[in-house]
Amino acid sequence: MSSSKEQWNKAHASTKNNGTVPSSLYTDENPATTIKGTGFKNERIAKRTIELTSQTGVRYKQYWTIRAMRERAAHHPNKSAGIRDAIIVFDEWLENYTEPTDQEKQLYKQEWLEFRRLCATDSNKHSYGKDPTNEELKRARNDLANGRKLLIQLLSNQRQTSSMCTPFPLTSFVALFGGPGIHGYGSHEINDDQGISRVCIDGGDGIQELVGAAKMSKLMLCNVSKVEVAYNRSNELCMATIFKSRQSNTLENLWGRSAEKSLCDKKRQRVVSRPDEEEDTLSEWACNVCTFVHVGSGKKDFLACELCGSTRLTNDSPQVKKSKQEATS
Repeated sequence: MSSSKEQWNKAHASTKNNGTVPSSLYTDENPATTIKGTGFKNERIAKRTIELTSQTGVRYKQYWTIRAMRERAAHHPNKSAGIRDAIIVFDEWLENYTEPTDQEKQLYKQEWLEFRRLCATDSNKHSYGKDPTNEELKRARNDLANGRKLLIQLLSNQRQTSSMCTPFPLTSFVALFGGPGIHGYGSHEINDDQGISRVCIDGGDGIQELVGAAKMSKLMLCNVSKVEVAYNRSNELCMATIFKSRQSNTLENLWGRSAEKSLCDKKRQRVVSRPDEEEDTLSEWACNVCTFVHVGSGKKDFLACELCGSTRLTNDSPQVKKSKQEATS
């Protein structure tokens, strides 16, 4: 069997004998399996790329991902100092790379089979081949742009801790959040039995990773510790819940909050501290089917799940009473 390097060289050989860079070097053919956050901008991003591709589920394509980033960096027309540092990181990894053992190959084969399964789902219906058409590339760009637009829409109303259900096409969702796994922005988990995707965005840095610095500044999000996104893959409805950090009253934090407050005032989007906010966080219940958490006093009396539509089980429900009786007997 040929080595990873030989397989790569064969797959990415230019069809023209004139030194042309093969177009397949820049394609992202299967958005439903993509790990977001890889790149070659600088040394930090290069090291993150190696870390992200070391996780279970994507190790089968680690060599190919790192080699692709290295070649993209090497062929960049305007190499910055950061890009040159990234090339050094990739070259060191590639130089020390060893082919997987037979046992590791068996594990990677299972990962590859799961990759093929995801490729065959509806979430990957906007995939394309090694030589995509202009229409396919335009469609991919539109999917990503629409995904960013819808995420911004979900996060825009800062006077609610949880957004209402928003239609979010599946192809746009995977174009933005990628496949299951750890990403540069946070994480994405899929519950196939429930048909639910759960995304955790790591605070402001994670949001910026997804929508860009310019759009992030316009959102005026202050003190966000994380954002949880729940997505029903069957009816393509999405909800987002924003969690804000509790800062201590140190001099540094007071100065920081004063600056943030002034900035928010200028945009007329001030985040107001309400007396009932703490009470709202306690007024929550979780769906027994999809486990989505409904936060806030306005949702404490809901009789059905806002995300999946399942009937809410209360303490007076026959199912709950029966389970309690079985537990005490």
